[in-house]
Amino acid sequence: MQDNKKNSFNNRKMKKIKGLIFIVAIMLNGVVDAQELSHGYYNYIMNRFNLNPAFAGNSGNVSAIMNTKTYAAGFNDAPRNTMFGIHTPINNVQGIGARIISDKRGAYEVSKYDATYSYQVRFADNSDLRFGISAGALRRMMNPNSISNLEYLDQTDPTLAGNYFDETNFIAGVGLVYDYNQFQFGLSAPSLVVGGEDLSEHIVGTASYKYKLENSDFNIIPTLIYQNMPVIDNRYDILLKGEYQEKVWAQVGYQSTQNLNFGIGFDLGPFGIGYSYEMNNSAFSNISKNSNEIVVRMSFLPAKQKERNETTKMLDEYVAKFNAMIKDTQNTYSKSAVFSEIQNIRKELDALAKQNDKKKAKAVKKRLIVIENQITELEKKYK
Repeated sequence: MQDNKKNSFNNRKMKKIKGLIFIVAIMLNGVVDAQELSHGYYNYIMNRFNLNPAFAGNSGNVSAIMNTKTYAAGFNDAPRNTMFGIHTPINNVQGIGARIISDKRGAYEVSKYDATYSYQVRFADNSDLRFGISAGALRRMMNPNSISNLEYLDQTDPTLAGNYFDETNFIAGVGLVYDYNQFQFGLSAPSLVVGGEDLSEHIVGTASYKYKLENSDFNIIPTLIYQNMPVIDNRYDILLKGEYQEKVWAQVGYQSTQNLNFGIGFDLGPFGIGYSYEMNNSAFSNISKNSNEIVVRMSFLPAKQKERNETTKMLDEYVAKFNAMIKDTQNTYSKSAVFSEIQNIRKELDALAKQNDKKKAKAVKKRLIVIENQITELEKKYK
C-alpha cells in the first residue's frame, strides 16, 4: 500500500517535472525569435504612442501615460506588458518623448527604453503630416528565478545558469501620421532596426474617422488597425468608439484572433483613464477567459502655450463675429455696435503687438490678416 502511494507520488512528480521542462523548452525556442514574439504584446488599443513615434507632441500638451495589460487573467505570473511614456511639443512643428516598455512572460523578459522625435508639415488649416523616429535600447533576457517550482529542475543544466540569455541591442523605429479634417491615417515600423539583425517586417497601419453627429454632443469613431507580423499570422482590429462631449467614451472591437474587446473611459482635460476588457473567443478561451488593460493619462499645457491658445481662441471669436456682421442683411447690428467691436479688437491687437513673443506672432499671423481685411470691409459697409 505504501509502495503504491510512493509510486503514485513519484509519477505525479515526474509529470510535473516533464511539464516544467516542456514550458522551459517553449520559452527557449521563443528566444530564437524573441523580438517577433514581443510584437504581440504591445499595448495599442488605447495608446497609439506606444506603436508610432509620430504621435509625440501631437496633442499639444505635455502628456504622461501609464499603460498596462495582463494577458490570460487567472494565472499566476500571467504575461504582463507595462508601458510608461511622456511626450510634449517643443514648438509648433516639433515634438519629443520617451518610453519605457516592460514585457514579462514567465521567465522570459523584454525591456525597451527609447526616445522619440516628431516633425510636422502643415499643408493647410485642416491637413498636416507628422513624421516620427525613435531610438534606444532593447534588452532580452531569461530569468530562471521566475520559473515556478524551479527546484524540481536539474540545477546543473547550463540553460538555467545565470546570464545564459541576456543581451542588449540598439533599437530604432519610424512612423508617420496624416490628418485631414476628421480623418487620420498612421503607418509605423516600431522596431525597424534591432542590433545587427535583418530589418523587421513588423509594420502597423491605422485608419480612423471622427464622425460628428449633427446637432449633438456625440461623436462616433470607427478605427481599423492592421499589423504585418514577421512570424505569427498578420492581425487586424476593427474598433467602434462613441464619445460624449469628448469627455466620456465607450468602445467595442473585434480582433482577427476572434477576441472581442470592450472599453470605457473618461477624458477630463488634465486627467484621463480608460479600461479595456478583452474576451478570448477562440480556442484559447479553454485556458483563460479574458485579458485586462488599463491606461492612465496626465497632461497639462505649458504656460506660454496656454496663453497662445487663449489668444488664438479670442481672435477666432472675433473672426466669427465680424463674419456675421459682414453677412448681416437685416440690420441686426447698429453702426455704433460695429465700430465699438472694431475699437475693442484694435486695443487687443495693440496689446498683442507690444508682446515680444515670436511663436505667438507666427501662430496668429493668418488670423490677423483675416481680421484686418474684415475691418476694412466693415468700415466700408457701415460708413
